[in-house]
Amino acid sequence: MANLQLTDRTQWLSLSEACDLLKVSQVTLRQWADAGHLRVYRTPGGHRRFAREDLLALTQRPSNIPGGETPGRVEDAALRRIRRRLSQEEVARQSWYQSVQEEGRDRMRLFGRRLLSLLVQGLPQRRASGRRQEVLAEALMLGHEYGAEMSERGVPLKDTVEAFNFFRTLVLDSTSSASWGPTLELADQVLVGVVESYQKRMEAATGGGAPAPGPVARISEAD
Repeated sequence: MANLQLTDRTQWLSLSEACDLLKVSQVTLRQWADAGHLRVYRTPGGHRRFAREDLLALTQRPSNIPGGETPGRVEDAALRRIRRRLSQEEVARQSWYQSVQEEGRDRMRLFGRRLLSLLVQGLPQRRASGRRQEVLAEALMLGHEYGAEMSERGVPLKDTVEAFNFFRTLVLDSTSSASWGPTLELADQVLVGVVESYQKRMEAATGGGAPAPGPVARISEAD
């Protein structure tokens, strides 16, 4: 990586600023950078900085990213599928949908968007074991959050799992079969987190000594 002088006129954006510009998640952007698709500069503190001109070029030529089926495109396709299905009458009749009040449905849609953003990224290669474990931990934490919120709202575990399967299936329908393995591995971690949250609440209700799961704070991702 070249040493950048203070006189360098390139405009460098932070990780969050670059994500806002490209409309992708931080997981996606890190993967693109790690794969060498984007120029990245690390500050003395270890934070990533991205060249604005590179990001703009990427938005104009998305096919430059190998594979054709970019995470951004998959996410857009899956999001369209989810919106269409949620507007259909057959979905509104499902028990998992009816068991959540209107406020909860908004939160469920938010969870669906976060789940979608995570699942379409897939897992880093096994040789990148540290990054791989970080993504798996993120999936588990997302499951904890979702499970804690739904259990606090009194939504039965069965309905919560069916809602999760609804979003997971639509993500799989939007991706190629070659990416199903990593996607399902991440989905399994989310599901484990959901069940763990319900189990903690059940233990608390039966005097098992474990505290009822409260809202789980999101882990602040390091750059």
